Amino acid sequence: MAISKRKAKLEKARRLARGSLLAFLRWCWWMPHPLVVGRHTRAICDRLTRASDEWRDGKSTFLLIAVPFRHGKSDIVSRAFPAWFLGRNADRQPDVIMSGYGISLVRGFSKRVKRIMEGPRYQMLFPGAHPARGSNKAEEWQVEGSAGTVVAQGFGGAVTGKGAHLLVIDDYCKNRAEAVSSIFRNKTWDAFRNDLMTRLNAPASIVIVCATPWHVDDLRGRIRKAMEEDPSFPRFEELNFPATKPGEWEYLFPERFSPEWYDAQRASLRKQAAALLDCEPIVEGGNRFATDRIVIHHDMKGWPKLREGRGWDLASSAKERDKDDPDWTWGIRAGVRTTHPGAGLVVRELWISSMTACRAEATERNELIRSTALADGPGVAQHIEAFGAYKDAYTQLRDLLRGVCTVRPSRLPGDKAAKLADLEPVFEAGNVHVYMPGCARFFDEWRSQFAAFPDGAHDDACDATAVIFHALAGTAGSTMLI
Repeated sequence: MAISKRKAKLEKARRLARGSLLAFLRWCWWMPHPLVVGRHTRAICDRLTRASDEWRDGKSTFLLIAVPFRHGKSDIVSRAFPAWFLGRNADRQPDVIMSGYGISLVRGFSKRVKRIMEGPRYQMLFPGAHPARGSNKAEEWQVEGSAGTVVAQGFGGAVTGKGAHLLVIDDYCKNRAEAVSSIFRNKTWDAFRNDLMTRLNAPASIVIVCATPWHVDDLRGRIRKAMEEDPSFPRFEELNFPATKPGEWEYLFPERFSPEWYDAQRASLRKQAAALLDCEPIVEGGNRFATDRIVIHHDMKGWPKLREGRGWDLASSAKERDKDDPDWTWGIRAGVRTTHPGAGLVVRELWISSMTACRAEATERNELIRSTALADGPGVAQHIEAFGAYKDAYTQLRDLLRGVCTVRPSRLPGDKAAKLADLEPVFEAGNVHVYMPGCARFFDEWRSQFAAFPDGAHDDACDATAVIFHALAGTAGSTMLI
């Protein structure tokens, strides 16, 4: 009788493990320490179980999963799920691609999947579903008797000619140095769109992007933006599990980590805690310019009479126009008021009366500059970049505006931090004034670029502001400013 009960209990556990990823984790757990299950473990496993069911019904699933570090996301998504998916769907002979920031990372995932499938516990669930004989390479292998292929390649690796019913991208960024590099972020985005997303098989597929996010403009951030801008872009569902979520949980994984652990990590990470613990990165440059101290004016009452000019930052090169998130051409009209309170101090105030911007080819851009100069009138000089790739553009615009206004060249240093340094104390002192009726259309973007500098996706508005500020203040960074 007791033997029959044990057999019945074992059979029930086997049925559950075949049909539930969480039950599979418990059944095939491979580590020497016990499996610890948290709220995020249950939620992710439940959603992936449902994704597998939906895939069998011909429905695709796209998931963005964000979890703090050391919370077991890779055990679920990159080790257990591919093994379970291959066994549960062996009759469909699925293709799987696993990817991440480096080949050594995904090779490790692939090896673990193979070891799980070769284990006796797994074979009790899915008899015969094991790596094919001779499949010794972790980078590419097959399941015995299946036409499907398992491929493990880092970003930029060779996946041409391969397909994916299941695509798992785990940890697309290795460290902070990569996260803050726009070159690295661009390469990651290109690899995701052009190399990986083009591998999806018909009629349905599962795509999982799972990571601890590092940067607002990382792969997750760009996927979010693509969904906002293009209704045809795949609709990714987000599963976010911050370390702390007021109103729902004080600590995400108390079953494994103590409150002291979380508090110590937050104290150590400081700004990076927003990304690595709370899964919502903030731009690290957010405190360089005190954008909260900008003075907003809704009328001209108290507005000083100043000599104004307009500074232009051009996006004219093919590289700047043709990239996925092209730069802007910005024009900032402003005046600078300078006072000398004594003790060698110089106080400068920036009064911005108008903003305009466009993303356009040179012809349309030049027309915007000309129409803006006509509206400004002949008394407002147009200050235009005239160095490097912009020398020809400056010459064209100078000729185009002949007889309309004065055109002056701007030759600020190429280093953005250097050209913007003198504006930092002006923001800090609350000496940046904005006339909202003339700036409302572009104000939010302008302010966000200053808030994000130097790690934001764009800083064209910052450059245009620096052009006019330096032109009217007559400083190149050597004067004490408050």
